[in-house]
Amino acid sequence: MDATSLHRDFGLGAWTVTEEMVRQYLDAVGDANQQYYTHRLVPPLALAAYTLGALLKKLDLPSGAIHSLQEVETYQPVGFGEEIKATARLERPRRRGNLEFIGASYLLEDSRGERVQAGKSTVLIARGDQA
Repeated sequence: MDATSLHRDFGLGAWTVTEEMVRQYLDAVGDANQQYYTHRLVPPLALAAYTLGALLKKLDLPSGAIHSLQEVETYQPVGFGEEIKATARLERPRRRGNLEFIGASYLLEDSRGERVQAGKSTVLIARGDQA
C-alpha cells in the first residue's frame, strides 16, 4: 500500500468467526478459559489479532518490521458465527532518526453494521538512511 492510500478507508475483508478460530487463538496465547466456549463468545483480543494479520498482509511491510503498539476499544461482545467486516485507515508515516512509525486505525462491524471494536496499530521500520 502506498502514500496515495493515506487517510482513506480501505477494506480488510470480512470473515465469520468460528469456534475453531477462537480455539486457535486461545491455544496460541495459552488461555485455557472455558467460559468463551460456554458462552460462545469471541475474546476481544482474538478479533484484534485477526485484524492485525489482515492489516499486515495489506501493508506488505519489509522484513524486520516491529509491531510496537496496539490500542483496542471494544463496544460489544461478538459471538461464534458472527460475520465481521473490517476497514482500516493509514496515518502519515512519522520518522525519528532511522525509525519510521507507521500507524493504522481499524474498525470492526458486525452483520448489522454496528461497531463491535476499533483500534490502532503502530509498526516500526528501521531505515538505513537518516531523514
